[in-house]
Amino acid sequence: MIDSRPLRIAIFSEVYWPMVSGVGVTLRRLTDALQGLGHAVRVYSPSYPLPPETKDRPEVFRVPGVPFFLYPDVQWAFPRQGDILEDARAFRPDLVHVATEFSMGITGLKVAKALGVPAIASAHTDYEQYASRYYKVGWAIPAGWHYMRWFYGQAEMVLCPTRFFERHLNKRGVGNTGIWSRGIDSTCFHPRFRRGEYRAAFGAREQDVVVTYVGRIAREKNLLLLLDAWELLGTRRRNAQLVLVGRGPLEAEIRQRAVPGVHLTGLKQGVELATAYASADLFAFPSTTETFGNVLLEAMASGLPSMVAAAGGVLEFARHGANSWLVQPDSTDALAEGLDRLLSDGVLRAQLAAGAINTALGRSWTGVDADLMADYRQVIAGRRIVRAA
Repeated sequence: MIDSRPLRIAIFSEVYWPMVSGVGVTLRRLTDALQGLGHAVRVYSPSYPLPPETKDRPEVFRVPGVPFFLYPDVQWAFPRQGDILEDARAFRPDLVHVATEFSMGITGLKVAKALGVPAIASAHTDYEQYASRYYKVGWAIPAGWHYMRWFYGQAEMVLCPTRFFERHLNKRGVGNTGIWSRGIDSTCFHPRFRRGEYRAAFGAREQDVVVTYVGRIAREKNLLLLLDAWELLGTRRRNAQLVLVGRGPLEAEIRQRAVPGVHLTGLKQGVELATAYASADLFAFPSTTETFGNVLLEAMASGLPSMVAAAGGVLEFARHGANSWLVQPDSTDALAEGLDRLLSDGVLRAQLAAGAINTALGRSWTGVDADLMADYRQVIAGRRIVRAA
């Protein structure tokens, strides 16, 4: 008989609302989905500054944290083990889900062991790419993988966002993996949110092409290469505008650079974010470090053709000439050529946009959530069998 009773899930993560990142947004949506299905969720995460006049989410247990020196927007947690264990005992989880591999993840594994419940880990970030290319600590990669193998080995299943990243972990000795993919709500991201006044704010007329990027304004997203490519186009841009939506440590440098036709909007959420997508004509995504690429799927649902670096988890669903235009990774010339082609070819943009919408419509959250719940229940049932034996 299939166990269908409501579950109690404890999630441990360094990032959670109001911190905006792919991991943070994914976990907040997961929490909302689980609660909507009647399950109970408790999230253990560091404290982040809350928006003005905003109360914290009721499911969160906060711990002290300080900005992480390599990435100051992320809080490095200092969990009080005794307080967390006391709270977790009162919550009585059926399963612990650890979403980050640092102090909060370790605390989650300790709580699972103390309470005698299973732990699932989810892998979200390609730390190898970050270490070797952006933080200049490639020498630490072997030791890092030694630690990762130990950490993931404490979990009864390691969930990966794509087959691509699952293979990456398997090759480095991480086993017992599964897939927790990503979906899209096509009612929240849709072409109907297009607004002429949004475009006009950047000096774009209806016949002009607005290119947009959405995500962290950070070095690992290859935005400086995108700016180089934009400048390389010169007069071939005509009156095209490049709108960068998000926030991050590169904002000041990009503003100081003052590239013509480039605009920074800051963070947008909800309807404002949907409008930013749908009001553009082309999505530019030069990042090569994605384990999935949530924003690309959001752009597709919004009816945007996309120019995408052909690397990483985006290749799970990005198809060259069908729903996106793939270009050589880490190449200014390739980005410039891709932009030039798409800026000048409205027929191609329309073809890619149609394919993008079809892709998004086939990736609803319903199936993704059902698969995750099946993994949760499988792990819980397996632990019960071991206990009985």
